[in-house]
Amino acid sequence: MAGIYIHIPFCKQACHYCDFHFSTSLNNKDAFLKALRKEIELQKNYLSTTETISTIYFGGGTASLLSQKEIMMIFGHLQKYFKIDIDAEITLEANPDDLTQTKLKELKQTPINRLSIGIQSFFDEDLKWMNRAHDSLMATTVIKASQDVGFNNITIDLIYGTPTLTNENWLTNLQTAFDFKINHISAYCLTIEPKTVLGVLHKKGEIKSIDEQKSATQFEMMLQEMKKNNFIQYEISNFCKDNFYSKHNSNYWLNKKYLGLGPSAHSYNGIQRRWNISNNNLYIQ
Repeated sequence: MAGIYIHIPFCKQACHYCDFHFSTSLNNKDAFLKALRKEIELQKNYLSTTETISTIYFGGGTASLLSQKEIMMIFGHLQKYFKIDIDAEITLEANPDDLTQTKLKELKQTPINRLSIGIQSFFDEDLKWMNRAHDSLMATTVIKASQDVGFNNITIDLIYGTPTLTNENWLTNLQTAFDFKINHISAYCLTIEPKTVLGVLHKKGEIKSIDEQKSATQFEMMLQEMKKNNFIQYEISNFCKDNFYSKHNSNYWLNKKYLGLGPSAHSYNGIQRRWNISNNNLYIQ
């Protein structure tokens, strides 16, 4: 059993903490999709031809910038060259501001069966500090809307350790997720990476260093709350109810084979590890 990761290297705006490869210009999106189709064809033999694809993960960047037509085009090309398990876990990373009612209904008509929604916080002051494109109302609205159209395998991202997040609000963030009966939560401790907006501001002395004691306290609080609500911690930042762990991410730890497609994507076929260049124009060339 193997996996496929697809990196969609575009975002509407840059979150201040993000260190992943992306561009805020969509000018070469069509050229990227053409190159992606070509890479799928070129890499058809990277994994053993006997391997069945059990997980597909659309990450980024912002994978929810893809239209229904574009998603189906990518799936059609994957099916042409790979054997995909009928019960494959197929995840799409999404930002709340993309998930309108219409968009969710369109996604439900694709093979996507798991949503990973970048909530980060249910408080506006946190979202503004991170430069997120959505607000707290959108954060809560989109979870319910996703459930209403039939997505029952949903994970959300949360971030703790930010200067704006109090311990009280961190507990509220966790409880809000529990109240929505979310079955998987990825909770990440804020880090300041050198090439991010936060990294530049920190170097200039315009923001303070991370309060490590506060981050540690909020981590301990999270462990207690997760345990009280019957969540299993199966990775340092990942928690789930029974049978809702991320099969795709878990396969990395289990040394399974995976093919990474798109700029900056990594691959491993059991023999070698390789990765694509982190530049959209050079990737397309």
